[in-house]
Amino acid sequence: MREVRTGLPFAPTWWSFIFPLGACVTGTGALASRTGSQLFVWAAVTLYVVLVAAWSAVSWKSLRHAVGHLRAGARR
Repeated sequence: MREVRTGLPFAPTWWSFIFPLGACVTGTGALASRTGSQLFVWAAVTLYVVLVAAWSAVSWKSLRHAVGHLRAGARR
């Protein structure tokens, strides 16, 4: 909770969230294709949107983090 209150600073370990989410999307998509259930189709689509949003956010934060380190190294 302390980290959330301070703005949840970026850490490269955020990438560890992407793989399990992608596995969940893949599994839900497989269930949707095997069963034909609209519930699984919509769940897969929703999870995919969340995956893309998470990947985009982590990518953006990673780029900003890298640029910050490059600038700090250039000042030395």
